[in-house]
Amino acid sequence: MPRPVCLAALLILLATLPLQATGQAVSALSKEPLYAGIVKRAGQLKKRTDGLAAKATPALVSSTTFAVYTKDIKALSDSDMKGHFDLRARGTDSDLKCILMGVSRDLNLKLNAITAAKTDAEVKASLKNMSDLLGDNIDVIVTPATADSGLDCVIEFGKGA
Repeated sequence: MPRPVCLAALLILLATLPLQATGQAVSALSKEPLYAGIVKRAGQLKKRTDGLAAKATPALVSSTTFAVYTKDIKALSDSDMKGHFDLRARGTDSDLKCILMGVSRDLNLKLNAITAAKTDAEVKASLKNMSDLLGDNIDVIVTPATADSGLDCVIEFGKGA
């Protein structure tokens, strides 16, 4: 194939890849409503989590702000689990399927750590851990898979995963 034809073919191929604002390719799955919703809510919750960390005290967990935050984290956890079940039903993408199950479980563990924190420093550290997990939740959905690790949810999480 002559060089101009190869270049044209490459440009056409690149034009078909979805891109983030940063110019990086994003997974097609992240455009589907369930997964786009997870990404959006995780981003909003990450921002809220970072705001809460700026004024972290043990008293935070008894506030109405934290009650709403808890409800929203649990809703995100439920959505991640729905994503897991959706991918399992499709019979595709075993890595992301397992990762979403893990994130769903970890969101609740991180939330428990925040409520169990006894000092300002512990609350702040727990909120930082939650913020990092929320960032990971976004990244695993928007980043295109480059390889299948062969992760097996049944081995990782037990029967029924």
